[in-house]
Amino acid sequence: MQAAGKRDRWDSSSEDDEDKPAKSKRISKEKKPLPTTVTDDRATTLPFHNPLLQGCRSVYETYDRISRVSEGTYGIVWKAKDLATDQIVALKQIKFESVADQQEGFPVTALREINVLLALSHESIVNVKEMVVGDGVDKVFMVMEFFEMDLKDGISRFDGALAQSELKNIMQQILAGTHHMHSKWYLHRDLKTSNILVHRSGRIALADFGLARRFQEPRQALTQLVVTLWYRAPELLFGESCYGPAVDMWSVGCIFGELISKDAVLQGQGELDQIDQIFSLVGVPNETNWPLFESLPNAGLFRWKPKKAQELLLPKKFPIASPVSANQAFLDGNGYNLLSRLLTLDPDQRVSALEALEHPYFSQGVKPQTPRFFSTSS
Repeated sequence: MQAAGKRDRWDSSSEDDEDKPAKSKRISKEKKPLPTTVTDDRATTLPFHNPLLQGCRSVYETYDRISRVSEGTYGIVWKAKDLATDQIVALKQIKFESVADQQEGFPVTALREINVLLALSHESIVNVKEMVVGDGVDKVFMVMEFFEMDLKDGISRFDGALAQSELKNIMQQILAGTHHMHSKWYLHRDLKTSNILVHRSGRIALADFGLARRFQEPRQALTQLVVTLWYRAPELLFGESCYGPAVDMWSVGCIFGELISKDAVLQGQGELDQIDQIFSLVGVPNETNWPLFESLPNAGLFRWKPKKAQELLLPKKFPIASPVSANQAFLDGNGYNLLSRLLTLDPDQRVSALEALEHPYFSQGVKPQTPRFFSTSS
């Protein structure tokens, strides 16, 4: 293939041929569109001359585009083949929001994701192999491992309920990646099933680190306008800015519940509705379950009527040993305890990733095994 032909192949954005986006073929059972993540990184760029791009290989000479996989806020993901090894890879083309961005600088969200992924080397976190570039300043690609689907797709494609052994396998991998990330002093700040990738080998990896941020002790103020609404921790909804790893652990709890029920646990139509749903699920804050709640910036704006234990929805949605439908996974007492500790109102009482990995849920009962839906990857 001549160089010009390679450029034509990469520069073409037509979706009228066999390379239609894979997302158009996805099966989705979601009732409502997933709320988008709010970020404080809008239209923020750095000077384009970045050391990460010095000496990068040409995308035209090294990879052949196969199809477009998906498109998100920060980039377009392509399935491609390494021309030297025939290895299938994923190329994430960094998205520039405007012509001005192309001329003036490099998106901070992309730079942040690149730096974070280079710092976090772990089997449960997607890795960056290299950076490659095209002719234009807007053609910058991250070369990553190719995963057949994300966890959200895996759940929707799977017919029936996941077994306890399959739940344990998935959760162990998610928690292992999360623990490694937190041990390196990074927060993800947007964990959800669509940001977790699934490989046909059974491997699961955390992805989409565009909102990731380093944290420290003592805590520094960060924006609370992060994390997709349905997975957002209650402390963020009440204006906490000095937060830590617990915000990711709430998201992991939401993911655990979604794996069990095959539907998002909380589906608020706005922040106030999301808060209402959280309190209906696990209770209203008080001096016992969240001693420092009243110190949060937005704690005094509204008042909620206390709920009795028998009114809470968590034990009703996730009854021990009694799935509410054929699609809901069996959950034993240890599993319910872990779920409730992840979905704990008080971030100081919420279980950490390491504590969750050491929970009896994983060491007692059936052993983890690779979920069956991985064999359906294509």
